Amino acid sequence: MRTISVELNATDLASGANTVATFPAQTVILAAGVEVTEALAGATALTFDIGTGLDDDEFVAGYAMASKSAGDVAPSIPGVAYVGAEDTLDLTVDTLTGTATAGKLRVWALVMDVDGKGAAEVARDQV
Repeated sequence: MRTISVELNATDLASGANTVATFPAQTVILAAGVEVTEALAGATALTFDIGTGLDDDEFVAGYAMASKSAGDVAPSIPGVAYVGAEDTLDLTVDTLTGTATAGKLRVWALVMDVDGKGAAEVARDQV
């Protein structure tokens, strides 16, 4: 199991999907979320989702950054995503009004590889 953590500048976010991380096939995303690390400035509205290529708001839906302060978080929406084929974790901008002049956020995900490579055999029947 590992944690992915990527800091993004609000000034760099484009409309539509912004790829945060790429995952190989046979990965499970156990949870994902966002933390505001610097309050948004300039733009009057910035709303986004966090999800996969299959479900763009799998983990966070309609997060309104303009009303948040540094330290505010959006925890994962309950659910687990199994990535059968290579996929991405994306931050998809729903609304951007104005031009962001400042603002940072940290997108995180807790992931686990389940491809079986390197797995050790265990003698389960021996006590």
